[in-house]
Parts: sequence; C-alpha cells; structure tokens
Amino acid sequence: MTRNNWMNLNGIWDFTKVDFMAHNATQSFDKKILVPFPMESAISGIMDTNHEENKGKIFLYRRTFILPDAMTGKKVLLHFGAVDWKCIVYINGMPVGEHKGGFDPFYLNISKALDSTKKEQEIQVFVQDYQEFGGYPHGKQKIGEKVIWYTPVTGIWQTVWLEAVSPIHIDKLVINPDIDQKKVNINVVAELANAGSKANIKIFDGKKLIASKTDVILNKGVDIEIPNPKLWSPESPFLYDLKVELSDNRQAVDTVGSYFGMRKISMGMQNGYPCMMLNNKYYFHYGFLDQGYWPDGIYTAPTDEALQFDIIKSKQFDMNMARKHIKVEPARWYYHCDKMGILVWQDIPNPGFGKNGNILGEHTSIRDNFHDEMVRIMESLHNHPSVVLWTVYNESWGQPNEETSQQGVDIARKQDPSRLISIASGWNDSEYGDIKDTHWYPEPNMLPNKMNKRASVCGEYGGITLLVDNHRWIGGSNMKYTQVYSSEELTERFIKYIDMVKELQATGLCAAVYTQLTDVEDEENGMMTYDRKVIKVNDKQLAKIRNTIEQTRETASQIKPVMKISQTIDVNNEWKYLMKNSPLESDSWKEPAFSDSSWKTGEAGFGQGIHKEYLINTEWNTSYIYLRKEVEFENITAGELKNLKLHLFYDEDCDIYINGILASSLTGYSTRYTYADLNNEALKSIQPGKKNLVAVRCKQTAGSQFIDIGFSVKK
Repeated sequence: MTRNNWMNLNGIWDFTKVDFMAHNATQSFDKKILVPFPMESAISGIMDTNHEENKGKIFLYRRTFILPDAMTGKKVLLHFGAVDWKCIVYINGMPVGEHKGGFDPFYLNISKALDSTKKEQEIQVFVQDYQEFGGYPHGKQKIGEKVIWYTPVTGIWQTVWLEAVSPIHIDKLVINPDIDQKKVNINVVAELANAGSKANIKIFDGKKLIASKTDVILNKGVDIEIPNPKLWSPESPFLYDLKVELSDNRQAVDTVGSYFGMRKISMGMQNGYPCMMLNNKYYFHYGFLDQGYWPDGIYTAPTDEALQFDIIKSKQFDMNMARKHIKVEPARWYYHCDKMGILVWQDIPNPGFGKNGNILGEHTSIRDNFHDEMVRIMESLHNHPSVVLWTVYNESWGQPNEETSQQGVDIARKQDPSRLISIASGWNDSEYGDIKDTHWYPEPNMLPNKMNKRASVCGEYGGITLLVDNHRWIGGSNMKYTQVYSSEELTERFIKYIDMVKELQATGLCAAVYTQLTDVEDEENGMMTYDRKVIKVNDKQLAKIRNTIEQTRETASQIKPVMKISQTIDVNNEWKYLMKNSPLESDSWKEPAFSDSSWKTGEAGFGQGIHKEYLINTEWNTSYIYLRKEVEFENITAGELKNLKLHLFYDEDCDIYINGILASSLTGYSTRYTYADLNNEALKSIQPGKKNLVAVRCKQTAGSQFIDIGFSVKK
C-alpha cells in the first residue's frame, strides 16, 4: 500500500544500554548503530553477541529528523517493519505508544508529539527482549546457539519510515480474489470516515484500465468483476495494479497504490487421494526450506537485491515453493515472491521454550501471546497472492496439548478461510487442519493419512551436508543428517531423493520441502553456502537437477495404484496368513492350488514395534510370516503390465511370488515404503481381471518387524 509522501529513517542512530524505559533528556549514548540491522549483527556496527548478559536488558535507540515541508500540517505516522520484542517510542520526550511482538509491522501516530518550534524532531525507541525465555514467539533464535539453533536478535530489524496522511485516510486494504466468479472483493478500511467519505477504485492490466468502481462505501467489501481474468501462478505470476482514491465530500484526501493476483488455493482429489489445488487444478508443490538468515545481518538481509537473490536461486533450481521456516520476512520479500512467482508456506514463529521446555506452551499467557501475534502476522500478509499456506506449529516446538493446538488452527481459520492451514509440520499432528505433514531425514517419506481428507506432504527431508572450505561459519559443527564430499555426489544423492519423491506420489504425496536453500551458521546442509558465494553444484549439474524436478510436475498423473497399501486407510487389505518360528518345509504354500483354508485371515500391515504412525492391523511377532491373497488387477490393462511395480515396506528378508513364480526377492530391510521391480516371467503370468495369487514370505531376525504390500503402475 504505497503513497508518495514518505521518508525513510534507516541509517545511523545513537545507541546505548539503559536501566529504565523512561525518557531522559540528558541521556548519553556510547555507540552508533546502523538501522535496521539488529545489534547482534556485524553489519549493525555493534555485533554485541553477549546474549546471556543482554537477556531482558533495555536498549535505547535515538535519532533526529527534519520534517519535510510536504508533511507539515498532515497526520504523521511512524512505521516499524518489525522490532524484537517489546518497544516503547518517544517523540520529543513524549510517549507515543508501545508494541509487543517481534514479527509483525506496526505504526504510531506521532502528530501531537511533533514540535513546530524545533527544526529537528527527536525519536527515542526503547527495546527489551528476553529471547526464548520471554514466553512469546521467537522462532529459531536461541541463547547459546548451535546446531539447528541460531544467533538471537534484539530490537529494530526491519525498515523504519515516516508517512504523512490526511486526518481521514485509508488504513488498509483487504483484498480477496474469487477466480470462480471472476471478481475481486476489496474492502477499503479508513479511519475517521463519515457519511461523506467514499472511495474510487481502479484496476489496471499494465497501463490499461480494465475495471473500476466509484463511490464505494468504506469499511465494507465491494465486488468488482474482472473480465477474462489472468490467473496468478509460479509459471505466470501476473499481477493487477490497483489505485484507490479516498474522497471526503467529493474532495480527494488520500490515494494509495497496490496490486493483487487472481489466485485460488484449495483442496481437491488426485488419483483418489486428497491434494492441494492451485486455480482448481492439481499442482505439486516443491521447494526449499528457506530460513532467511544472513551471516552479516542475521535476521536482516543486507540489501533488497539480497532478498531477491534467494528467490532467484530457488527458481533456478526449478522450485515453485518456499517454506518460510519459523520466521516472517519484510514485506519486500513477499513482494518479490509475488512478482517472480513462488508459492509461500508461511510458518508462524514458535513460542518460547525457556527452562521448562514445551510446557511453556501450556501456559495461558504464552498461548495468548502466540495466538495474538499469529493473527497480526496473518493480517499483515493477507494480500500477498504468493502466500498459500499457514503452518501453526513446527514439530512440537512450543506446541501445547492437542485441544489447544486445534484451537490455534480454529483461530487461524477464522482469520483467513481463504488459505490452507497445517496444524503442525512434522510430529504431534492430532489429525486436524488441511495438511498431514511428515518430517523424515535424510530420505523423503510420508506417514499414514488416517482421515484421508487431508493433503499428505513431506515438510522436511534431505539435509545433505557438503562442506565448502573458506565459506563456513566459524568452526562449523558435527550436526549431519547425511554427508557427501563432492558436488557430483551431492547431485547424485539430490536426484536420488527426487526420484523417491516421485514414487511417493503414488500414494498421495502432493508436496515436498528439501532442507535447505542455504547453510545457516553451524547447519551446513544448504545448496548454497551461508555467504551465498558458492552454489554447491555447477551449471551442468544444476541443469540435471532441474530436469529431474520438472518431471515431478507430471508424475502424479503418471502413477496409478493397482492394489493400494494398507496405509491408505480406505482399503480393506485382507490376507490369509500363517506365522511360524521356523520355515515351512514345503514350498507348496506359494502355489495357486495350495489350500490355505486352515490359515487365519488378517488385515495388513503385519508387524510390531514399527514407527507409531504406521498402521499395524495384525500383530506379527514370530520369525516367519507367510501371506496369500488373490488379486484380480482390475485397474490395469495388458499394455500396462510391463510397468507394474511392487510397492512395499518390509523388515526384513522378503520373497514375493505371483501365480507361483518368484517375482521379487529382497534382502535386508526398508525404513519406508519403497518400490521394487517384478521379473518378466511373473509379469507375463498375470491375467488382468482374473484371479491371480500373490504369495509372500518374510523372515525376521532382529529389531522391529513389518510387512505391507501393494502394486502400482508407472505409465
């Protein structure tokens, strides 16, 4: 929401530590700080990282400014992009307001505190931050940072600016596109509006006026038809420009510029599984975990070009999505995502851990802090078409009990019913919200979707470490999910994991997030170094990666389940079974003519001790299990038989027979559902639409045990 009459206040400010949040006319300052960079950052000029000593301490910023002539006689608003965490602001010694919350923008009306008798006006900003001990959202900031926790920040970390407006002015725009009805709803929210206050709205395609509405009632949404709408997507991130003029008794008093995208995110079905739809079509989301940390600015990118750089590099990898991980960026980052075409999964920064760990999430005041700031974050980002999903909790960090976690989803849903909502990315799911999210390292995976109403995604996987000398954070760490030692190895493993993502689409996976875009401090598993100077693959390798990622766009429509695994919930996957502690002496059990009438009937999966999310419908606790099932393969044509694959989870040695012919023999064990080839002789024995015998023997010697089998066709 842009205006012409504004003034940037970034730059050199005075800075010091103080004892109280109260103005002192004789206060001295012993440091200078470059705003908007946090005091812990090198680029701020201070680089004070004595976090334990600074916890809860009060710091004071000061600067003066000369009010431009164009702002004289106007209402003057002082804007802050973000201040972590609490701040109190004084203008010329007069308190003008305070704010609590480290991630949401806010502004204060400073008009009454301006002194027309002085040439220079003074701003003082007191800040206080208890880091993870304060009981409010803080994300990955942590005192004593290491491994997956990073340097904390304090105070101002986004742009500060002045803006001059009329007493009656536009406070905000709330924009809701509706591609189904080919219209956009725009609510012009204005302060001090009266019966004579109206708005005129103009919508442009480039310089061409395509729609308008005059004498619009304020503080109430109005529908405007968009003829032949151009839909926003990562492949075509088209944006309509918007001009809103506010008049009071037919006199223009305020004008703002904005933009919007005609975009819809919703739930749908693909191959019988719930999925995410973009503009009413199935759309696979693939992106990097993007944490938004910088070696010189920590929370604050050094330049606007740097903000764009990360998005450009993501696009070069052919990613169409970024998971903004437990941090909220300046509005400029979302603007660049809107312009360049990146879907954004926005995490809400988690509340504090403190000394009591996750129990803090049970405290009412901490929950209220979290929900309050969450709503303000959502409100501030509402108009960005790139933002398509809200993640309320990451894993179990600061997450309260199941009921209260669901309350967070309900609050988010009420605030924004137009986007998808994930209750938790990884862990502590409680079967609520739109998304079933799995974290699995290093290989991608998905866990059973018990309701079969939510979209299954892999919210984190990968984490391949490749160390690059002379481009590492001080010291580095030993934290590794998996490690390679050359860019060739990195490319090979990265592509191997992409191929696994493709396979998982056969059972409904509709999004994947690779950890991660860049190294971050001690965590060195990015595709770029922390300083962004080294891309860890060369151009030829990048092209190979791009080509493999591009193939995932169409994979879901190219994989067809023929016999679903038991984890798909809606399947009654019954088998005849026999459990033994020693092998059967005869091999006749695998033949179609064998009588299994004395065997028991049970539903897959069979096992014990496997990951708690996997469905064990029949306990198996012997050394051997034998399974038999007649399958008609009704969903497959004779021409598709050559592409039939086994889809199974096995632990450990496993032989699969079709019509008495050994189709596949697997040794060892798997830690996730995987695919295996079938030999040609067994494939040729299959008669689609008729009864075919599938017989299985699985042997178990140590550890957990589990067996579940299905079939899929890769077109």
